[in-house]
Amino acid sequence: MKLRPYLTYQGSCEAAIDLYKKAFNAELLTISRFEDLQNAELPDFMQRQILQATLRIGETVIRMCDCFGELNDPESERLSIAVECSTAEVEHAFAVLAEYGRVGIPLQKTGFSPCHGVVFDQFGVMWNFIASE
Repeated sequence: MKLRPYLTYQGSCEAAIDLYKKAFNAELLTISRFEDLQNAELPDFMQRQILQATLRIGETVIRMCDCFGELNDPESERLSIAVECSTAEVEHAFAVLAEYGRVGIPLQKTGFSPCHGVVFDQFGVMWNFIASE
């Protein structure tokens, strides 16, 4: 059994993929669009939206999609993605995500990490950074 984060967006999944590739040097493993569905009658605006994408960030694989309607509630602070890496990697990714996002906890030394901080990216995803060195 594997547990993987599954992130949903309201039409901005492709932009999120680009941001995470820049912040984390992520690798896009798979991508499919709603237009790839056979015999599906969808509104024109949905055709190029992301049906399913898979990214590798370090050793972790996450899944992502554009989700419309009732299944995609607004930003939630109940769930975050913890990122454990070096201080240099924390500083880089945090800066990229914070550029158009919102800092929840500025980067700081804590009792459990030499560099810890929380940032909400421009899509409302909460990233909890914990440097290990």
